Amino acid sequence: MPPNFQVVVSRGIYHGLPTFPDKPGYKDLTAISCIATGISGYHMVKALAAAPERWSKIYCLSRRPPPDYFFEELGEGAQRVEHVEADFLGKPEDIADNLKQKIKKVDHVFFFSYTQPQQKGGVLNMWSDADALAKINTDLISNFIEGLKLANLTPKRMLLQTGAKQYGKWFPGCFHIGPATTPSYEFDPRVTLENNFYYPQEDVLAKYCKENNLGWNVVRPSYIIGAVRDNILNYLPGFAVYASVQAHLKQPLAFPGDYQAWDREHCQSSAMINAALEEWAVLTPEAANEAFNVQDGTNFTWGRFWPYLASWYGTTWEPPEADASKYRDFTSRAVETPRGYGPQGVTRSTFSLMEWSEKPDVVSAWEELKAKHGLLLDPFKDRAQTFGVTDSAIIGGWPLSLSMRKARKMGFHGTADSLETQFWTFKALVDMKVSPPLAVDSYVEEVQ
Repeated sequence: MPPNFQVVVSRGIYHGLPTFPDKPGYKDLTAISCIATGISGYHMVKALAAAPERWSKIYCLSRRPPPDYFFEELGEGAQRVEHVEADFLGKPEDIADNLKQKIKKVDHVFFFSYTQPQQKGGVLNMWSDADALAKINTDLISNFIEGLKLANLTPKRMLLQTGAKQYGKWFPGCFHIGPATTPSYEFDPRVTLENNFYYPQEDVLAKYCKENNLGWNVVRPSYIIGAVRDNILNYLPGFAVYASVQAHLKQPLAFPGDYQAWDREHCQSSAMINAALEEWAVLTPEAANEAFNVQDGTNFTWGRFWPYLASWYGTTWEPPEADASKYRDFTSRAVETPRGYGPQGVTRSTFSLMEWSEKPDVVSAWEELKAKHGLLLDPFKDRAQTFGVTDSAIIGGWPLSLSMRKARKMGFHGTADSLETQFWTFKALVDMKVSPPLAVDSYVEEVQ
């Protein structure tokens, strides 16, 4: 085949996915996924387990064993997946001991581990303790790398997934920062208005790879679309609770933001598209020592999403409030913006899902749904975890756009319809007993 030709494939709702050569270097590979139980690690394992022609063994590292559905959904691929206990906030020596017991060699490492310290702040100021976030999340990757070294395990490539916060984008932890340059390119300078844990993580990774002569990758998604039962950065469970309760109460879905938030275009990152790019990155020699943005490659606004969400849960919807006097303003506290010029960001909302979740009738309605459908989610135990990330997604007035030009030019063409992947993710949340059943069984293109 001529060098300027590629073969790409579609797998279900995912299109333009890469194919790989049938030759040494792409066979009998061993991978480590850390952590495998979160939204990204879980889908990474699913992608690798579905390719037995390449991946002969996949080790899932986490403090707790994966839930029951984890191995069930892997099908025959589960035979090649093994859990290894590892606490990345523990001693590197303990991590190494656990690795030595089960892992003899590793070709590629995928690092997704994240932990959330207790944060202070109001409805629109969650994840604001940047120093605490940086300290604990840098410890995670540092301790793991030290454990790898002590276990005498040296991969060919190590990949770190971070995100749009790299650019000071509208994302958990960036409510208070302000507008960033859009679209974001991988070479954009670091935003140093406050501590950002992605930067020391990248530095730790680069130092380790340089000292040990191995390649690295950093991948930066937007808001991730994917279903897991327990995850602290998944914005879809908040929507599932909101939509199902409003439907149960026979009330419409009101939109908490203004028309600017309603119409702003930004990108979504389906977890399986992320995993496809991440596998491609570590297996592509030319992609070594490169960072890549990743997103679905389709246009998306909350104004388009809102009617779909209402139809999926069997209720009606309302556009943003027309009366300007009913909005409250939140001005970003940093005078300088991430892009280095222009006015401070102003966020306008009439309410937040966090506040909505505190209403007695909402709590009662969820308890009724929980009892009726055997739901396992308690969304009120940690409201910030359930609703804070959802609020951060929909309340805001500036775009979130990640350029895919770098990955496209290097040969990755994976894409998905974000609305379609959201629908099937909600369906998966139903199966996981996180969401009540939907009002419809299949995805349709035309919803008004």
